[in-house]
Amino acid sequence: MTTRNVDARRLNVKGLLIAVGLPVVLVGALVATLLGTGAFSRENEGEDASLWLWTTPLGELARVNGLTAATDVRLDVTDAMGNAVQVEQTDSHLLLREIATGKVSAIDLSTLEVTGAAETAPGEGVRVALSDEGAFIIDQTQGLVNQVDPSTLAAIGEPLQFPAGLTGGAFDATGKLWIGVPREGTIVQIEPRDSGAKTLATEVVAQPRQELALTVLGDGVAVLNSTAKEMTTIRSDGRRAVTDIELAGPAETADTSPGTIASVTVTDPPSIVTVDDEQTRSFSIGAGASELLGASVEFHQRIYVPDGASGLVWVYDLDGNELDRIEIDSGGGPVELYHTGDTLFANAVNTNAAVVVSSDGNARLAEKNRDDILGGDAPPTDDDEGGDEGDENGDEESAPQVGPPGAVTNLDGTVGDGLINLSWDAAPNNGSALTKYVVEGAGETWEIAPSQRVLEITDLENGQPYTFTVTAHNAEGEGDTVTSPSITPSAEVPGAPGAVTATANPDGTVTVSWEEADGEGNDISGYQVESVSGTGERTVVGQATGTELKTVEGTLEYGTQYAFQVTTLSGAAASAPSPLSGTVVPFNVPDAPGNLFAESSPSTAGTIDVRWDQPSNNGRDITKYIVTAGSQTKEVTEGTTTSMSGFGNNEQVNVSVVAVNEAGQSEPATTTSNTMAAPSVQITGHESLTNQVNLTLAFDDGGSSDAQCTVFVDGSNQGTKSCPDVMAVTGLYASTSYSFQVRISNPAGEATSDTHNASTSNITGKVYFRCDEGYDTPSGYCDSVDGVSVYSQPSQSGNSLGTTNTPTGYKAYCWTTGDATINPRGTESGQSVDYHPGKDASNKWIKIDYASNAYIPFTWFNIDGVGKNSTGDLPQC
Repeated sequence: MTTRNVDARRLNVKGLLIAVGLPVVLVGALVATLLGTGAFSRENEGEDASLWLWTTPLGELARVNGLTAATDVRLDVTDAMGNAVQVEQTDSHLLLREIATGKVSAIDLSTLEVTGAAETAPGEGVRVALSDEGAFIIDQTQGLVNQVDPSTLAAIGEPLQFPAGLTGGAFDATGKLWIGVPREGTIVQIEPRDSGAKTLATEVVAQPRQELALTVLGDGVAVLNSTAKEMTTIRSDGRRAVTDIELAGPAETADTSPGTIASVTVTDPPSIVTVDDEQTRSFSIGAGASELLGASVEFHQRIYVPDGASGLVWVYDLDGNELDRIEIDSGGGPVELYHTGDTLFANAVNTNAAVVVSSDGNARLAEKNRDDILGGDAPPTDDDEGGDEGDENGDEESAPQVGPPGAVTNLDGTVGDGLINLSWDAAPNNGSALTKYVVEGAGETWEIAPSQRVLEITDLENGQPYTFTVTAHNAEGEGDTVTSPSITPSAEVPGAPGAVTATANPDGTVTVSWEEADGEGNDISGYQVESVSGTGERTVVGQATGTELKTVEGTLEYGTQYAFQVTTLSGAAASAPSPLSGTVVPFNVPDAPGNLFAESSPSTAGTIDVRWDQPSNNGRDITKYIVTAGSQTKEVTEGTTTSMSGFGNNEQVNVSVVAVNEAGQSEPATTTSNTMAAPSVQITGHESLTNQVNLTLAFDDGGSSDAQCTVFVDGSNQGTKSCPDVMAVTGLYASTSYSFQVRISNPAGEATSDTHNASTSNITGKVYFRCDEGYDTPSGYCDSVDGVSVYSQPSQSGNSLGTTNTPTGYKAYCWTTGDATINPRGTESGQSVDYHPGKDASNKWIKIDYASNAYIPFTWFNIDGVGKNSTGDLPQC
């Protein structure tokens, strides 16, 4: 590990001062602390119980307040969009580690300044740990624990050296760091000091080379031994308990948990195992089997289980009764649990959703992408992590039925002075993850983790032949037992090689080379190369007759750290192993981009919009995507969306996207898309109302998101709006025939429908004038008139168009008001007369089909089907 001091410079925070600063490029696959509850320990108890939460598609940190369940600051992390980070924080400091590059940055939370940086080996296999008492960078692959200054990341004292392949790395309530050493079957407590880290205690919790997972509890630590199916709990007062547990399948555990009860998530079949000293319980859960079923925690006597596949956090009491299902939009990605103070956080790293859970179980949604805060207006957002658990033997269609595992292969051993090193190749798991290997021989039995396929057996008698058996186990049972050839230890061994170096090649292989060994009187027959990974896996990767070996492509996991040791062979005799090589991370070209989708731009003619999912980077950061559409090519360095323009209307365009990293280009993802076409429209029917016609449209918007339709009534433009399936044309007269046309337009062109004729609903009425029925008035007025006059305007001034009589019927178009009120009652010769009984005086006039423009007083006209004084549904003119 190398460190360098850095001048404090402000990060690019939207809404803050922007100055040139260290770019924090956070890339790669999520490591354990971000994939589980251990990212932030219970000691990081800010006064407002706030945490910084990561959003992968945005490349952004959001500070979420645990009291208000509100995001109050957003921090844009340069170039991190679409990638993942490891985050550790206290009230005053925040550490970020780039997985792909290994860069670590320290941020002062009071100023949001980058105050330090360190370089570590890239890939998974290094983690950072932080508390108020100190900070560590833990190289799990090399077995190195480095104390660093939390502000500058400068080394403090000399690193502590342990056997390669560490696990864990989290602080307890007293500010002590805990790590696991599976190769020795121990856990170690480490204290940060001003002069450098010091080992305080070492506890034996398992046989060597068993699979260990360490959880720091609110009181003490818990160690899950998946190989022996037991949990060891060590409390802060020294009390110790070892409890057998039911472990039916692969398990997930948190790095830290706020309570005193350890909780284990069994991902298949989905279940929970809890351990409280000697007491253990197990119960099934409602979630489906999934790689997105995460590590559970106990929080205030409730068990919280994150389930990214279903977008839920399941909540159970300690007896396994379901209490709640907290919904969270996971976006098909993991949901991670964190805790600080008396608050639990659930974070969906693939979306802007987070949930804050209080001590009483109340859950509140916290949107991470608020724009009304410091740092708002963020840019738009447009594998299997376990060890080698055996081959699947083919793809999903050809995979065998689930059952006990197969037999190991290539079981053999090399010998030394009183020892034998056994090694073998993984057994097929036959659809159920391997849980352990059982090795028997020399009167002993060893149970070792499925990721360990090398076993050193000591205290043997030289010259005495031995045979050993190896049997693979999974949840379905045990496989066939394989017996090794006879192996005889010998004191006659060659010297160890020196100066081992390893180089990762861009084709997924690793070249391991070493200096020739001294045979020390023995003929050197070759060399055996063993790898140790950042996840603790140890395997023999091959043998060579010379001083160089290239691993087979795909043998080593891309993006994971590996170091190598070499032993010298003289027949079956082997030297002591060489020192570890430097750490390398195997890499290859990325996988092809996933879910490629291209479509016509909804707003621009001749343009297609392209989007895709980020693929696995296979060990190196994806630096760009190359998008080809037709004859055009574009490089995309940020995000996973782009637009390509300059094509013709309705042109079919072939699209391909490749991802590029240090190794080269991926295989292309391909699809096709048509650009926006000119639209079309026809009127296929209508519905008539008294003052409205609803036109039924059949239209093709050509791929536009907002095609516009303009309606013409008798050739007159009546307005434009977004095209509906049914267009309502209002403001029409009743009993009237109209011609309609609709013109549709989008950025690619326009089209007009054929003419469609339709009429509004008919409204009719009848004339009534009492004189027409022989009404005898005192003055003889009725004898002097012949019906009711009809006018060309709503007024009795001027000449009439003619007269009409009771009970002549007409179509009514509309009503309007005139210049005077006409009363159907009055007095003649001192006597009352009523020329229209039941009719009120009115200033309304009705337009009727007496002539082309004819009006009759409403006083002398009754609308059919309604009361004498009502115009019913007749529209106003």
